[in-house]
Amino acid sequence: MGNPQTITELATMVRDTTGPIVPRGAGLHQVIGNPARAESTVIDLRDLKTISDYIPSDLTITVGAGMVLGEIQDILAVNRQWLPWDAPQHRDATIGGLLASGLSGPLRHGAGSPRDWLLGMHFVTGDGRIIKSGGKVVKNVAGYDMHKLHIGALGTLGIIAEVSFKLAPLPEADESMTITGMSIEHAHNMAYVLRTPPFNPSAFLIEATPHHIRLWVRWQGAADAVTRQVNIAHVRHPIAKSTTTGSWEALLNTPFNKSHGYAGQLRIGCAPQSLLSLYPVLQALAPKATLHIMPTVGLIRLYAAHIPDITALRAALLPLGAYVVVEIGDDPIRWGPPPPNLAIMHQLKKAWDPDNKLNPGRYVIE
Repeated sequence: MGNPQTITELATMVRDTTGPIVPRGAGLHQVIGNPARAESTVIDLRDLKTISDYIPSDLTITVGAGMVLGEIQDILAVNRQWLPWDAPQHRDATIGGLLASGLSGPLRHGAGSPRDWLLGMHFVTGDGRIIKSGGKVVKNVAGYDMHKLHIGALGTLGIIAEVSFKLAPLPEADESMTITGMSIEHAHNMAYVLRTPPFNPSAFLIEATPHHIRLWVRWQGAADAVTRQVNIAHVRHPIAKSTTTGSWEALLNTPFNKSHGYAGQLRIGCAPQSLLSLYPVLQALAPKATLHIMPTVGLIRLYAAHIPDITALRAALLPLGAYVVVEIGDDPIRWGPPPPNLAIMHQLKKAWDPDNKLNPGRYVIE
C-alpha cells in the first residue's frame, strides 16, 4: 500500500507501479462497481489533505482529495459558508472518493449536483502524468471541462488528487417536515405541489418501506422566509410533523455497504417527468423493497433482501426511459446494456491509462 503526501509523490508512485492500482480514500463506497482485482496495489489518498487555497471573500476553496467532507464543512462554517452536498456518509467520506463514486443526496433538488460546484481539478493519469483541468475561480475561460469526466468514473480514468469548489453562504435557517399516510403517487404529487410558490424547498425525499410511506421536505435560507413557508405548509397539511436536520443525517448516513439492513441495492434513474410511471413496475417486481426516491431529481435507490429479477426489471423500465445499476449485490451485467458512447469511453481510457492500471474492470469499460 502506498500513502503519497503530495501530488508529485502520487504521480511517481503510479508511474513506478506495475499491475492494477486501486485508489482509495476512506473506503466507504468501495462496494460500488465490480470488485477490484486481487493483485491490485492500493494507494491510500487520505494524506492528500492540504487546503492549498481558501479565500472566503471569493467563495472558493481548493483542497486535497483526501480531505473528509465533514472536516471541510466544519472549517467553512467558521465563515458561515458551506458546500451544499449531502451524499451518503458525507460527514466521513473523502472528497475524492465521493466524486469518483458520483454520489449526491436530496439537496441536489435545490443546489444541483457536485459537478455544478466543481471548478477545477488536478488528476494523475495511469502513466503518471499530472493534468490540470479548470481553475480555482468561478470565471474560467472557455475549454473542455475534463475534470467532470472523473465524476462517477470510479477512478478508472485518473486518480483525483486536488479539487477546487465554489461555495455557498451557510443558510440562516434549516427546517424540515415529514408527512405520512399516503401512497407513493400521492407523496410524489405532494412534492410537486410543495415546490411551487410560495414554497421553495431545498430538498425532497420519499421514504417508502413495506410498513410506511413518508415524504421528507427541507427548507433552507433566510429565517423569515423559511418560517413563513413552513407555517403555510403546516396550515395546508395539518398532519405534517416538524423534524430536525439531524433526522436527515440519520436517514442518509447509514453505512453504504449495509444498504439499510438489506443485501442488495439498486440505483434507478430516469427523467423526473417519467418517474410516476415507474412506481407500479417497482411495486409489482419488488413488493418488499424499500425505496428512497428523489421525486424532482428522477433518482431512486431500491434496497431489498434479494436482488429482484434484473432482466425483467430492465425490460419493464427501458420503455420508460429508465436505467438500472446494481450498486450492491452480484449481477453479471451490473451496469446494464452498453452505453452508446462506449467507444469514446474506451478512447479516453486508452489516452489517460494506456496500460490499463487504474481500477481495471470496475466500471463499464474493461
